[in-house]
Amino acid sequence: MSKRRRPAAARRQAEIRFWGAGYQPPGEVKPIRPTADPSVLVRSLGPPPVGVDPAVSLGHLGAVYEEAVRAATALVAANGLLAFGDDDSE
Repeated sequence: MSKRRRPAAARRQAEIRFWGAGYQPPGEVKPIRPTADPSVLVRSLGPPPVGVDPAVSLGHLGAVYEEAVRAATALVAANGLLAFGDDDSE
């Protein structure tokens, strides 16, 4: 048995309650291109202050960032917002 959908007015009221009265849905959304180097931010902060060997800790943090980028890229692709190619025409 399928669920019945809410009327558009009820969905709009739910959006207003969640986002606030001044919320306007986004118009056109630009395609998103995933980063080539997910761990660049964590590396820019210097060696992590955890563990005996900072290189090992940095490797583990890099793996976590890479997995987060994979998950975010999958979500972007599932919603049809993934940018294709290497063009910088944004």
